[in-house]
Amino acid sequence: MAAARLSHRTLNTRLLSTLMGTTNLKGKGILTLPRHWLRSRNTSTSSTRFAPPESSVSTRSRSPSALSSHHERATEIKDAKLVFNQAWKNIEDHYGRENIHLPREFIFLMGAPGSGKGTHTPSILRARGITNPPISVSQLLLTPECKELINQGQMISDRYVMELILHAILQGDPTVGVLIDGFPRTDIQVEGLKMLHDKMIELRREFWDTQLRDQFPRPVFRICVLYVDEEISVQRQLARGRMIREHNVQVKKSGQGIVWEDRLIRERYAIFKAHYGSLLKLSKMFPFHLINATGTIKEVMQIILKEFEYQSSLELDSETFDSLSHIPVATQIGIHARQDLINRLEHYQQTEPNMLKEAIHFIDTQVMPLVTRHSISGHACFRSENERLANAHFVDMVMDIMSERGYFINFDQRIHDVPARFDLRTGQIELETHYTYLLNIEFPKHHIRALEQKFD
Repeated sequence: MAAARLSHRTLNTRLLSTLMGTTNLKGKGILTLPRHWLRSRNTSTSSTRFAPPESSVSTRSRSPSALSSHHERATEIKDAKLVFNQAWKNIEDHYGRENIHLPREFIFLMGAPGSGKGTHTPSILRARGITNPPISVSQLLLTPECKELINQGQMISDRYVMELILHAILQGDPTVGVLIDGFPRTDIQVEGLKMLHDKMIELRREFWDTQLRDQFPRPVFRICVLYVDEEISVQRQLARGRMIREHNVQVKKSGQGIVWEDRLIRERYAIFKAHYGSLLKLSKMFPFHLINATGTIKEVMQIILKEFEYQSSLELDSETFDSLSHIPVATQIGIHARQDLINRLEHYQQTEPNMLKEAIHFIDTQVMPLVTRHSISGHACFRSENERLANAHFVDMVMDIMSERGYFINFDQRIHDVPARFDLRTGQIELETHYTYLLNIEFPKHHIRALEQKFD
């Protein structure tokens, strides 16, 4: 439980020091996985991904017919710009530039094995109001084409992965955002993500003065990483890995083979650590949420909800935010209210003692009798046409005094036109304006019946 209480700053510091010594990727965008791991998982595995999560995730996106001839490539393109530009060109050729409609909000979810991505994904979606099914890279790669490549000992290119993801994004509802599970992982994918953001900005500028401007919103990218340490990761995977348990039982019975605790599970965690260096680059580009997932489901969920609260500075266009940011947010308006109240009351006493006495006398004689009458209900509504209440400064004094005494008070003014004279000759009605002033006063209720029962 101590680990669950680590601050994000402490967790980041430990992660940085721990992961600096991890294995580097071979090349810019490829990590080769052990063949025995592929066989033991019995699943399609790309050279650019971790083991697939156990939770079921959306499989709505498959390899479209318009995907480029990926299978004919001889070598992996190492230049990130070439990789992204070719992937984007294939997307534009398939849909047409004017028909591309991308969502505003993108959440890219990564996590250590056993960190609970599948468990907490619904919480993230609810927190952000995203109704599109999550896009899982692991599920996107469960295609016959990918299986054939893996069976041939080939690796899945980053360009192919990017195209699959872009196709999946464009198949969803662009008005509610999207969550992508398992991307980016390699250096090339990280650079490709930055280029996607730049491309969306470019398209927004291009179509700003056209009828298609709403198809190209200002992108909001968020990176979310769920972290657990290696020992917790191993424990959680063993607790839920039915296939692993069955394999280990068979090994112990037959005396042949190798148990997977130290081979498979720790390899999966080592792969996560190897990719983490690429993820850290994103912390300098986009909002980066590193979430300590070592606590209980409820504890981690509370952290997630806090991390993904609405932040206008991230989600509004810069011009819109700048135009309204001078207005204080509701959570900050009362931070110094008590200190300000004390200062005002002291100022009244020092500079306007006579008016302060009048305000106190007004409360004693006019307001408190009504409040006392409603002492059980906890609410009183004071109405008056007293002209003293036409003075806004006098009203401020009354409200400050009542607030200091623990009452919740608000003020309102009603204007009424009342007939005063009627001209029988012309039929004209002369009106007089009357002002009614209202003080709504609330205070703690007293539950008489509950109090009687308490002493029975």
